[in-house]
Amino acid sequence: MTFPTTRRLLAAAAATAISALVLAGCAGSPTDTTAAGGEPQGLKVALSNGFVNGWRLTLIDKFETEAAKLKESGVVSDYSVVNAPGENSATEQASQIRSLMLQNPDVLMVIPASSTALVPVVEEACAAGITVVIVDADMDTSCGIVVRNDYGQWGADSLQPALDAIGGTGDIILNRGVIGSQPDEAFYARQQEILADYPDVKVAAEVNGFCDAATAQKEIVAILGSMPPIAAVPGCIGGMGVVQAFQSAGRDIPVVVFDTDGKSLSFWKESGIDNGSFAALTDPGQIVAALYAAIAKLRGDEVPDEVVLPLVQVTQENLDYWVETLGTDEYAANAWDEETTDAAIAALLAGDDVAVPALP
Repeated sequence: MTFPTTRRLLAAAAATAISALVLAGCAGSPTDTTAAGGEPQGLKVALSNGFVNGWRLTLIDKFETEAAKLKESGVVSDYSVVNAPGENSATEQASQIRSLMLQNPDVLMVIPASSTALVPVVEEACAAGITVVIVDADMDTSCGIVVRNDYGQWGADSLQPALDAIGGTGDIILNRGVIGSQPDEAFYARQQEILADYPDVKVAAEVNGFCDAATAQKEIVAILGSMPPIAAVPGCIGGMGVVQAFQSAGRDIPVVVFDTDGKSLSFWKESGIDNGSFAALTDPGQIVAALYAAIAKLRGDEVPDEVVLPLVQVTQENLDYWVETLGTDEYAANAWDEETTDAAIAALLAGDDVAVPALP
């Protein structure tokens, strides 16, 4: 799912006005961070996060680990993470971002509470000379870099392996995310496109699992008594709850989509489920790629307005690796670094597919 480059063509007068206001109000501008040879050095990097959950905590850990490495090498001089208070409030995050701007960061990374309400403050940051990177969201702005996964691709990745596992025939239950949200709309639309090519697959029901195992379990339990034999429950993760619902009903376990956290993957392995079940989720490791995309931009390299990256997929073949690697509440993340990020950028500029980093 891509967006036209016309987001760069917002009114110049508005941008000029924002620039004048911000530059008048800031206590300075980002520091000169270009060393000999054009390599960025001594960057100040700030991450503004809209809310905290387990997936975001993994993302933050990946950011801090990579930023610490870059600090040791001198590329980064200082880094910080600020989590907006409240329940994903765009107003509170906008205030937080303006406070961060007063600290004159060279790079401002934003995981937005709202892709629309935060546009003005993002453009203020750009006008102040800050390199802004929007992470894990779309945002239609005249500036900045967007680094994200593709929700339509997530819809495909959460369905196609299940269809393959059941041989393209049988009754399934679709497990939806947050119905009405932009991610779920793209996710569901792609699933409908794929299902149109599978006339022997019948959607016996749809449930609103909210991408949450406990909710998915409750929703499945409520309808399972009236369902025919179910071959698969593809969709927005929640596989552990789905399995428990089928177990409590004494029914055969269908192909499910597990979460990518250590607890869920360990449950999968310990349950001995080997029927084509899998795990697919957006990638908290994208934050590392976002950091290196910002560095590439500051170096003067060409970087696409949108850097769209592959999701995380766990299969029976690599399940052992992830179970041995992850903590209970940690989520699987693709191992992005400078080399793989540069390769992804080059692929996008060439119109090629982006390769998933190899497992360590």
